Amino acid sequence: MELDFWEQRWNLNQIAFHLPAVNPYLIKFWPLFNSQFHSQVFIPLCGKSLDLAWLASQQHTVLGVECSEKAIKDFFKEQKLQSHLSQHKTFNVYSGANIKLLQGDFFKLDKEILADVSVVYDRASLIAMPETKRQQYVTLLGEILPASAEFLLITLDYNQKLMPGPPFSVSHNEVIRLFKPRYNVELLYECDVLEEHQKFKERGLNYLIERVYRITNFCK
Repeated sequence: MELDFWEQRWNLNQIAFHLPAVNPYLIKFWPLFNSQFHSQVFIPLCGKSLDLAWLASQQHTVLGVECSEKAIKDFFKEQKLQSHLSQHKTFNVYSGANIKLLQGDFFKLDKEILADVSVVYDRASLIAMPETKRQQYVTLLGEILPASAEFLLITLDYNQKLMPGPPFSVSHNEVIRLFKPRYNVELLYECDVLEEHQKFKERGLNYLIERVYRITNFCK
């Protein structure tokens, strides 16, 4: 998906992927992660997710990247937070409280920007990437994240022949292929959630499996 695709989705308010509540998997599994108070959590393709505010409420500093200026401005407005605009390399940077959102191209990130990240929280980033972009996404993160950084990854798995993405189907085997041999991949949870998502049933799916992973670097 090119950047203008996502910007158009936000501008047209076609954002069914935006959850109106904090992701329950984040709340449930967050205690498993080695995140100290004030450690930095990175959320790629963050949109205006309420998870940003929840993580900030846990006394973490939160760093997100998002291509849509509208999504970022909507987040600060809806959370009733003042933001300060600055510039860092190719990114517009919106900062407020302990949240910093970078507006720009994810693939322009570098080691300097992510130097303090302890945990990557990916609920909607990998599954937003078409198959041709996923390895590039994972490889870049492996190159620019600190070796000690962990991932909390949430994926969807369904019959891609029955429905085009996004969100795209990412199988368990693909997660293993993408992250190994650099990372240890631990499956924390999986469940068929199709009955909870009528819109996906209406599009012809016969299963919709959500999986939650903890992914750690062998090199740390």
